[in-house]
Amino acid sequence: MSELIAEGLFRVEDGRAVLFGSRRRSTGVVKFPAERPELFDGDDDIEPIELSTAGTLYTYTTQEFPPPLPYRGVRDPAEFKPYVVGFVQLDEGVVVESLIVNVTAGDLRIGQALVSTTSELKTADGQTLTTFAFQPA
Repeated sequence: MSELIAEGLFRVEDGRAVLFGSRRRSTGVVKFPAERPELFDGDDDIEPIELSTAGTLYTYTTQEFPPPLPYRGVRDPAEFKPYVVGFVQLDEGVVVESLIVNVTAGDLRIGQALVSTTSELKTADGQTLTTFAFQPA
């Protein structure tokens, strides 16, 4: 596996991406990405959690052209490959923006069960990064 796109965002276990979130003990509110503990020094109301690896497709679209910076992928329109991006609602109630892979947009439906996985991203400078994604269950 290549380098992760960002440290502290997720880990990989048995081919699935396990996303790192946080929960406020007082309210139960879950966030992704996790609230950074160093910003809340001494605040024991925030606990780190690992999020579900399965969810439901909330909505989706296709990205037909290179997104603006800070997008790290290939930006050359001649080399860019369109992809599906969507919002996935996890059991914890949080909605996560993610790549949707191993399926075409025409085969997706709102409410469809998805599971986490990983995807490789080729950067403009030739590096390969591993990012989290979701695919049909």
